[in-house]
Amino acid sequence: MRDFTKSALKFLGVIAAILIVAGVVLYLFFVRVVTVGHNAMAPTVMLGDQILVWRTDRFELGQMALCAHPSEANRYVLGRVIGRPGDLVAVERGQLMINGQSPDTDHRAAIRWNDLETGRVRTMHWGIENILSRSHYFFREDRRSFELRPHRVRGGLYLLSDHRTYAGEDSRTFGEVPSATCIGRAFFRLTAAESPEEIGNSMLDILD
Repeated sequence: MRDFTKSALKFLGVIAAILIVAGVVLYLFFVRVVTVGHNAMAPTVMLGDQILVWRTDRFELGQMALCAHPSEANRYVLGRVIGRPGDLVAVERGQLMINGQSPDTDHRAAIRWNDLETGRVRTMHWGIENILSRSHYFFREDRRSFELRPHRVRGGLYLLSDHRTYAGEDSRTFGEVPSATCIGRAFFRLTAAESPEEIGNSMLDILD
């Protein structure tokens, strides 16, 4: 019995060592852990969420990309890719348009949201948007306040916040982001900060 116990413990020790090594390799070469520092991507990810970013230099429409800020050193931006080279992005009557097509959108009833970043309780219009079969939430403080001047993407990525009325953290403010400066795409939520009950974010969520 003692020999069996020792063998089992040795086996478990080997498995644990393999898992630790695999985790270190993933962290060093493939995955980055990021703590979200603002609510620009609310309600998909919230201030205080810890997310995993898969290191890659290839991005598809609808994916959430982490990139170096184009004009501020040592700062990163997190945004939804809505335009790649050659794409035309615009807003018509409050609706996002990509190459003349509007993504399928499911609008939900307005909710009250305790915005921990500003300390204010806001009335938010929200819904689910689909870009190339990738579904994600979006926020607007006012249905009519979403504006984006038509832009033909030249050579980078055009990033848009899921919180459409959040100012300053997407390409509407700083323009295209060179894809070579992007770290990777967000794909998993490790820990979840407070989110509206209607949204129901939780830890260990897959992020689209």
